[in-house]
Amino acid sequence: MKRQRQSAACIAVIGLAWIAQGRAADPLTGLFACRNLKDPTARLACFDREAAALSQAPRASAPAAPATTATPAQAPLAAGTVAAPPAVAAPATAPAAAAPPAVAAPSAPAPVLTPEQQFGLPERKVVEKEVAAGTRSADASKIEAHLARIAVGADGRAVFTLDNDQVWRQLQPEGDLMAKGGDAVTISRGLLGSYWLALSSKRGCKVNRVH
Repeated sequence: MKRQRQSAACIAVIGLAWIAQGRAADPLTGLFACRNLKDPTARLACFDREAAALSQAPRASAPAAPATTATPAQAPLAAGTVAAPPAVAAPATAPAAAAPPAVAAPSAPAPVLTPEQQFGLPERKVVEKEVAAGTRSADASKIEAHLARIAVGADGRAVFTLDNDQVWRQLQPEGDLMAKGGDAVTISRGLLGSYWLALSSKRGCKVNRVH
């Protein structure tokens, strides 16, 4: 009986040595090795001891994987090949310039009355037709100017030079008109194609244009 206990103790010591060696490699190795013990008492003690050791052993946590930025896979470059630069987005196309507005073509002027068309018409009708056709501007009913110079001819009729370079002559001598250079004058249409020159002195006379 005593010899059996010594044998069991020897086996337990050998088993513990073997378990301690395996535990360094794997914490569960010692627990699995307890199954190989023949002695029930030694096997039970082994299981209790290994279970206690496992409960006290620190649990190593797996290191967190470092965060990596996903990049598109690139094919390996052959030796001597230079990597192409990254593609640059093309700039937005500028809007097409607006077409200039169409310009209307000028209308053709109305034809001028030919001599055959004017034949037999009074001068007044010819003027009216030309004005209506746009080939002649409408005649003014009067003009306003100033006397640049006044002279009296040998026949006693006055000659008026205006500051617009027009020259008018008195039709009939009518005495002193009391006109002098710088006076304001108004020449307006009269009856039967005549013209009347009115001075600032409230005097006037019939005139016709010389130049």
